[in-house]
Amino acid sequence: MADARSIILHEYPTSPYAEKIRLALRLKNLAYSRVEIPVIMPRPDLMPLTGGYRRTPVMQIGADVFCDTAIILRELEARYPMPALKLPGHEGLAQMVAGWTDGRWFQSSVAVIFGEMGDKVPEAFRKDREALSGRPFDVDAMKAVAPMMRDQWRARLMLLEERLQGGQGAGAGIYLVGMKPGLVDIHAYMNVWFMHQNVPDFVAKCFETADLTKAWFERLQEFEGQTPETITSKDALEIGLNSAPRLVAATTRNEPQEFAPGENVAVAPDDYGQVWVEGELVHADSQRIILQRTSPEAETVHVHFPRAGFLVRRA
Repeated sequence: MADARSIILHEYPTSPYAEKIRLALRLKNLAYSRVEIPVIMPRPDLMPLTGGYRRTPVMQIGADVFCDTAIILRELEARYPMPALKLPGHEGLAQMVAGWTDGRWFQSSVAVIFGEMGDKVPEAFRKDREALSGRPFDVDAMKAVAPMMRDQWRARLMLLEERLQGGQGAGAGIYLVGMKPGLVDIHAYMNVWFMHQNVPDFVAKCFETADLTKAWFERLQEFEGQTPETITSKDALEIGLNSAPRLVAATTRNEPQEFAPGENVAVAPDDYGQVWVEGELVHADSQRIILQRTSPEAETVHVHFPRAGFLVRRA
């Protein structure tokens, strides 16, 4: 049974961003528990832990809550360094690649998928995604651009093929950087997995001229890892309630906005799902910011965010 030491992943099966973390957990062969959250809001047991952050996935370890795949991957690598995913050649590059995979490539994936199946999407899902993105969920517009987005999607896939062709020596065509899978592979895998789940015939067609990428994708799919335990959202909330956050030095260093520990600040993504989470600043550096929050449901939690891709302001 999950406890304060367990990795708890709040996710749903069809989330491509959650699949990033599931792949990382498989590659590291880590035991974890999962909470299957609803695809759309509300998520009443998760909000006291995150302070309102609504993107998927969220990772919880006791009373420490990690929002966004970037900080989740960083924390997994810090706590469980073996086997390593931050391999030589992946340092820094992985997050640069993530900016591309999570941005322009993901946008083309969404346009292709919902241009294909948007008519089947329930109205509640459309309204939820409009609230998340701040834009209309316009199925007709996605249908209109879908042929062009298929071109864009294939062009991006073929960049992986070029990278695999350019591998050095005996490692050519194995993984994107060397002969072992790492963070760059995890980020690049996401869109291929997402499309393969939803429009497999199109992906198969693209693979006809991308043999190395097809083999790379299939190789990553073969990692099995450990079968997670499923717990309820109330179980996870109770674990947070009965845990204490991990001790961390209350420090800031070279902050451009001159934040100091103890200040009340607010954090939100800089692109979509822009819900501002407020709390007392505990720690901030160039890659992470930690807020302390209290609530009757969860008592005291530390909520962790990455810096790149997130805005911070005084509350």
